[in-house]
Formats: sequence, C-alpha cells, structure tokens
Amino acid sequence: MTEHRWEKLLPFFSATYTRKYLFERYEQQEIAQSSTMSYRTCYAFMYHLQHGKLFLEQGANAPYEIKPVLFFYGLIQLLKVCILTVDPEYPSSSQVLAHGVTTRKRKKNRYRFFSDEVKVQRHGLFSHVLDKMFHMKQINGEKYRMETLLLHAPILFPVLESIYKKTLAVPCHIDEATLRIPTTLLDHYHMTETRFETYLNDYSVKKFTRQESSESGDFLMFKASSPLNPFKCHPFLYESKSKVWLLTDREETLHLPSIAIHYLLLYNLSMLCRYETEWWGELFHTFDGEDLPIILRLLDGYEQLIPEWISAFLLGG
Repeated sequence: MTEHRWEKLLPFFSATYTRKYLFERYEQQEIAQSSTMSYRTCYAFMYHLQHGKLFLEQGANAPYEIKPVLFFYGLIQLLKVCILTVDPEYPSSSQVLAHGVTTRKRKKNRYRFFSDEVKVQRHGLFSHVLDKMFHMKQINGEKYRMETLLLHAPILFPVLESIYKKTLAVPCHIDEATLRIPTTLLDHYHMTETRFETYLNDYSVKKFTRQESSESGDFLMFKASSPLNPFKCHPFLYESKSKVWLLTDREETLHLPSIAIHYLLLYNLSMLCRYETEWWGELFHTFDGEDLPIILRLLDGYEQLIPEWISAFLLGG
C-alpha cells in the first residue's frame, strides 16, 4: 500500500500529537476529565491505528481469495480508532466487541452474493458505531440485501451498469462549493425543481440553497451549507470532493454512512471467505455468474477508500 494514502494519518503515530488531539476532541464534547481520558486512550488509539494499517497493507498484497478477512479486520481496528474519539470508555462491556450483524450460516443451492442479506443484532460494534459516531439508532433484526448495499458503492457503477444494462446513478459535480445536478434526474424522481429542492433539504443534515444557472436548463445549481464528505452527504453517494452521485431510484437510497454500508459488505464477504470455502473456491475457479467481477472491483477499492474514510472522520475532510 502506498504511503500517500496514510499521509494525513501519520501525525497520529506521535503520542504527543495524539494526546493533544484527543484532549481537544473531548473538550469540544464536554467529556469529563478530558486530560485524564486523553492520556488513558492515547496508546489504545495508536495501537488500533497501527494494527488497522497493517491489516490493510497485508490485504492489499494478499490474493483476492483472502482479502476480505484482512480488509474486514483492518476496518474494525480503524473504526475503534474513531470510536475512541467520541467514547473514551470503549469498550465499556463485552457486548460492543461482537460484530453486531449476522448472516445465514448455510447457503442455499444456487447461492448468489447479490441475493444474500445480513441482519443487524441488538448489540455489537455495528450498532455502537452508528450510535456513537453518527447518532443513529438501528432496529434490531433489520435486514440489508447485498444488491441494495452494492448500489451505494460508486466504484461499482461501471460494472453494475454493464450487468443491469441501465443507468443506476447520476453524477453530480462540485465546483467551487457549487453542486451541479443534471436536470435529467427530475424525470427519474418525477419531481419539479421546487419539489426536488425540498426533497434535498428534507433528507439531508445540510442546507441546500438553489442558485441561478446559465447552463440552459441542463443543470440545477445548489450551494451546500458546508462541504460534503463521506459521512455527511445523504442522500448523495460520495466519490470525491469534486463528485457525488444520486441513485436514479430514490426508493433504494439507504440512510447509512458509506463506512457502515461497507462494514456490512465486508462482513459478509469475510464470512463467505472463512466458512463457505467450497462456494468461495468455485467462484474464483469457475467464473460462474455475475458475482466475481463485482467482488473483485470492490476489493480493489478498499486499499484506498478505507484510509480516506478514517481521515475524513478524524480530520474532517
């Protein structure tokens, strides 16, 4: 893994820097005994970061057949880094150490990854991440289908659109803090321009203000109250600082941050890798079905995406 992906995170390998960073985060949140807590969590923070980095580096160089396990455990370590910035008592109980999701243990005949699903459990890391990092509550037993989760990964759009033979999402470009949204999206959503503006503001934590456009009706122009990032961009799907996406079928849009969606995807892939060895092996040797190209493209992206998500959460961009 190239070091530039970790460049923004390198200062955290200094205990002095990390203690100061944690102290400031705890002070902002009015957490009691901020100084004591920052000393107490400093080394756990750094060790989780180092461990996560090692998992991802090994995953980048590993055969595809075992990448999911390494990437999933790397993501877990890095999520614990993020949790320690908002919950210095973590882990306060053994309940938050479990993965927090489950899947069918025995796969049916003619199994397809697309059609599989994962189910959220009452306790565990997944629910704790959503609660502490994003102030979101999950419903115990809620299920997520892989096909829907995959629609929320912009890196997959080219291969998914080749398979589905239709446009799944519309790109929206950001130029000098102005968001340019193609007016063709209005046809997909069956909305007027005014209704679409209301929709954006109803479903986002940010305020979007309509701007005048001179581009002969091809684009709607909006200013966001603050820059979009991977954690605060709903209902958009974040690709980069200059590009986000909107699904053409708005009913498919999940109110989950990207990192939670990929936690679920990687959890299921790692379970297949570990416990469905026969199916997993045949997938890579028979090239049967449409699952393999999607899984390969997804795994290729994590080397870059996961450090970017962690940087965005810790440093705000």
